[in-house]
Amino acid sequence: MHPREPKYCNPQAFAFFRESVATIETPTGLLSGAASIAIHFLPNEPLRSSLESVIDIASTVRKRVHYATPQALVARLHEVMFDELGFSGNEEDYYAIDNSLLPRVLQTKRGIPITLSLVYFTVGRLIGLEVEGVNSPGHFLVRVHLGSDTMLVDPFHAGRVLSAVEGVAMIERVVQQPWQDDVDWFPVCHPRQWLERILNNLRSTLIHSGNYKDVAAMRELQSVLNEGQA
Repeated sequence: MHPREPKYCNPQAFAFFRESVATIETPTGLLSGAASIAIHFLPNEPLRSSLESVIDIASTVRKRVHYATPQALVARLHEVMFDELGFSGNEEDYYAIDNSLLPRVLQTKRGIPITLSLVYFTVGRLIGLEVEGVNSPGHFLVRVHLGSDTMLVDPFHAGRVLSAVEGVAMIERVVQQPWQDDVDWFPVCHPRQWLERILNNLRSTLIHSGNYKDVAAMRELQSVLNEGQA
């Protein structure tokens, strides 16, 4: 049976997204999924350009590391991504749609927490770090495992490392409510959840600006994510 054609989404973006979802459990599959979403808005942007940009960052980091301990890898990752390339959050224009489009984030080095975290996550995985997305309410983070220790990192704030207390305090400020013992504010974000949250962010921005055809396009991509799910 032939896959259905989208009514609102750019057909190339839709096809690339469907292909990426099939490999979503790999770092490059997840990255390709996010890049596919962007093709709806940037139809002339080659899908592979985002992957090549991230691979280049990972290659630069690897060349700096002589003894590949997790601590050394993290230090060089932060040196390259934040100190030299200058990735950080776009606080001046937080709700601009470009902050959710991976190719634009890689070009401008500005984004929102979830897209900057995706760059960090993918580079980290490519260089051999055990890193995971953290699906915190209101502000996406990443967690790096360093042997028996873990490190909570905020790519939006140029790679700031947060203690557990600082992480809780930050989310309390974002959600404007006190932390409760029975609520997990720092759950691991699985790949489908990651793309779902990117799509939800875009839908929210597009609804606010009245771009309802693009809202419908994002819903079509969400339907691909939901295929085969209980």
